[in-house]
Amino acid sequence: MSQATRIKTLCLSLMLGLVSPSLFAERADRTKPMTVEADHFVHDEARRISKFQGKVILSKGSLQIRADELEVIEDQEGYQSATALGKPVEFRQKREAVNEMIEGQARKLFYSARDEIVRLEDAAEMRRVVEGKAADLMQGELIVYDSRKERYEVNRAGSPASSTSAQASNPSGRVRVVIQPKVESKP
Repeated sequence: MSQATRIKTLCLSLMLGLVSPSLFAERADRTKPMTVEADHFVHDEARRISKFQGKVILSKGSLQIRADELEVIEDQEGYQSATALGKPVEFRQKREAVNEMIEGQARKLFYSARDEIVRLEDAAEMRRVVEGKAADLMQGELIVYDSRKERYEVNRAGSPASSTSAQASNPSGRVRVVIQPKVESKP
C-alpha cells in the first residue's frame, strides 16, 4: 500500500470514528419535557410563541442551552423549536450510552426537537468531552449537528451553506477539525 493510500485510509478512519453511531445524543432526551429559566418571560398563546430574556437556561433531558435571549415556538403537534442568541450561546448534551458530552458555542443557536437538530451559527465551535476532558474539536461559521441522521456538517465563513459573513473562530476563516487519537484501554 502506498504512503498516499495509507494516509487517505487513516483520514477516512479518523473521520468515521468521529461520526460513529455512539457519538450522538441521548435518545431518552426526546421524551423529556423542556424546562426554561430566565429573568423575563412573555408568552403569546395565540401564536404559541414564548420569549425569554436574561440568563436563560433551557433543559430537556441531558440537553442544556444557555443564552441571553431565547424564543421557543410550539407547532400544532406539540414539537418545540428554539432560537437562542448570546455572547456566546452555550450548548451541552450527553452522548448515548457512553461517559461523554457534546459541547458547543456560537452567537446564534437553533434547536428543533422534531428533527433533533442543533444548528450553531456565527463563530461556531463544537467539541466532544470524554470523562471531563476536551477531545475532538470542530470550528467554523456554521455547524449542524443532526443526531437522528448521525451527522455533523461544518462550513467556513463565506461558503455557500454559511449565511454569515463574520470570520470563523479559526482565524483563517476555514473549517478546523481536531481529532484526538484513540487511547488504548489498559487490560
